[in-house]
Amino acid sequence: MSRTVGPTGSLHACVLVLLLIAACLTAVVFPARATTDDGVPPAGSVEGSESVVFAGDPSQALVIDRATGLMPLLAGASDLLPLAMNGVWAAGDRLRNMANLLQRIRQRNRAVVEALALANRLVADNVREATVLKSGYIDVLEGISAGQRQRLEREAKIRWNRSAVVRQMTSTDWVCPVAGRTKFRDSWGEPRHGNRRHEGVDLVGFRGDPVLAPVSGEVSHRWDTIGGWSFDLTTVDGDYYFGTHLSGFGKSGEVEAGDVIGFLGDTGNAEGVHLHFEYHPGGRENPVNAYPIVDIHCTNRVEMGLSLYD
Repeated sequence: MSRTVGPTGSLHACVLVLLLIAACLTAVVFPARATTDDGVPPAGSVEGSESVVFAGDPSQALVIDRATGLMPLLAGASDLLPLAMNGVWAAGDRLRNMANLLQRIRQRNRAVVEALALANRLVADNVREATVLKSGYIDVLEGISAGQRQRLEREAKIRWNRSAVVRQMTSTDWVCPVAGRTKFRDSWGEPRHGNRRHEGVDLVGFRGDPVLAPVSGEVSHRWDTIGGWSFDLTTVDGDYYFGTHLSGFGKSGEVEAGDVIGFLGDTGNAEGVHLHFEYHPGGRENPVNAYPIVDIHCTNRVEMGLSLYD
């Protein structure tokens, strides 16, 4: 037998329940009237005493209507039907909303799982590709001569150094190491005494002008046998800066970019007051031409051949 479902089925069920309740109430409230053998009610009995009493207005307790029969019960019970149906519909709406919420949660969880799986696949693919590239690189190196390997390593180092210089040139935190007016030129690689090559840039300035830390790092001071009073600055990423010909020391230890770490002078084998300044990406023994960096960041500058007083 098919079963009626949905709002119509619920309505039929409610009506059936109300009819059963009404029948039970009728049996209790309306007992059969006592009569004599000839069908006449006994003396003293009240016609309709088995009626149900309805108060039309509870504020008027003495004004009542007396009604008998099944229909008043059905009419009173039917007033409850809209409330019951509203409750049924409200409960249905809440259940549907809950089901929709659970569905959305399941969809989001599924999307997160898929994203994590994709990320794991990408990482695994990158690891595999890196392993393959490394293996291929080793195979290539093993198959070439020592001279060819040195040339490749030298070219790779040049590219890496050039990238480091560009990074400092474009940095917004880098500070010109001379606080006052200065002048300088590109003297990288020029010959120096003792068959040496110039490995820095000379920033000419006034004696006693502050020398600033170009970047944050760790500073120490020492006497250099060629340059005189000097500073060494190492950054957290391993870069190394060197400055010499100082007339005095400033702050040492942990410093921030722009801190005073010395003062301009001409100690050592200096010709005139200036700061010999070097940049070594990745650590000592790797000097690169620092001129492009100071050329960008040292803006309080006059041209070579002109006086700093002009």
